Parts: sequence; structure tokens; C-alpha cells
Amino acid sequence: MTTLAPSLARWLGAADSKAPDHLWETPDVSAPAILTARTGVLTISGMPRALRPRIETAMVLCLSRDSALEIPGADPLTSDWFTPWRRSGGRGPGLHVACRQVLTGTPEEFERLRAIVDNLADRYCFDAELALAG
Repeated sequence: MTTLAPSLARWLGAADSKAPDHLWETPDVSAPAILTARTGVLTISGMPRALRPRIETAMVLCLSRDSALEIPGADPLTSDWFTPWRRSGGRGPGLHVACRQVLTGTPEEFERLRAIVDNLADRYCFDAELALAG
């Protein structure tokens, strides 16, 4: 379970991922959206478990849009709406975690996230990489 829940409108609309976030607003379909999002993979290992909320907060603040990745026919109740953390070995005492999360965002958003993650990794001695596709 994640420490950061999605917005209430998105949460309540989980049963139908095609439903608009706010049913009382008509979406503007007059101009096609320009897709500037890129795909990246955030890989973390050996991170102290106490830092998990800080990484999740950084993802929410830096990557402002919902994921551009959509799997046709996927069950919205089993969607990957949270970062799948698992136990990991690490330096020092205490519990450590790891994750591998596919993300979408603009190059500027990824640079902000990379700066925060790299700073935390240097300060708390864990391995982290944010690799952009293509």
C-alpha cells in the first residue's frame, strides 16, 4: 500500500478508467493534445525503508500528470497505481527496500526527479538510477 493516495475523483473513478475525472465538465476535444511525455525507469536498491515516502512524494510533485501508459483491457482494480516496493539488502542496519517503476513525464520533470533522487541516494548511500527510454 502506498502512503500517497490518488486524488479522490481518480480513486472513485477507478472502476471505469475511461470515465472523465469530473463528470460535470465537458472535455475540450477541439485541439489534439501534443504528447511531450517520455518514458523512464526508476530503479532503486538498498534504500532505507524510512525514505520511501520521500521518494513517492518526489514522484508526485515532479511528475505532475497521470501516466501516459495504458494497457488495453487491463483491470483498473489491479492496475499499477503505486510503486511496488520489495525488500532489499542494504548498507547499514535496518530494513532496506528496492523498486523498479516505469514512469512517464516531460524531460524537465524527469530532471527535477533525478536531482532529488540522486541527492537522497548520495546522502543515504543507496543505489538509484533514472534511465530515460529512447
